[in-house]
Amino acid sequence: MTITLEELEARVQALERTVAELRRERGEPSPVAEPPIWLLEGREPTRDEIIAWLEAHGMSVSEPTPEEMALAAEWDALSEEEKQAHRAYMDSLELDPPLSEIILQNRR
Repeated sequence: MTITLEELEARVQALERTVAELRRERGEPSPVAEPPIWLLEGREPTRDEIIAWLEAHGMSVSEPTPEEMALAAEWDALSEEEKQAHRAYMDSLELDPPLSEIILQNRR
């Protein structure tokens, strides 16, 4: 049986996600991760490098849906002033309970 490099990388990433999930379920602390190569090299990472790093640390990343792509295009089309107004509005919102509490509740 011959396995391509891409298939092998996908299998390794799947195993790493499974191990990370099992550690979380058992309440084990995550091992100290090596810094990503782009950080060591002092450069900006590519999109693929970020996705691979997130998946290696147990984060599931999917391709954006057509709806998400359309919303992103709408955002990109806004002027900087409109974007800043949206950011200011979002920053002014007060959630009850706070977002951090919502996240903690959803992890339980």
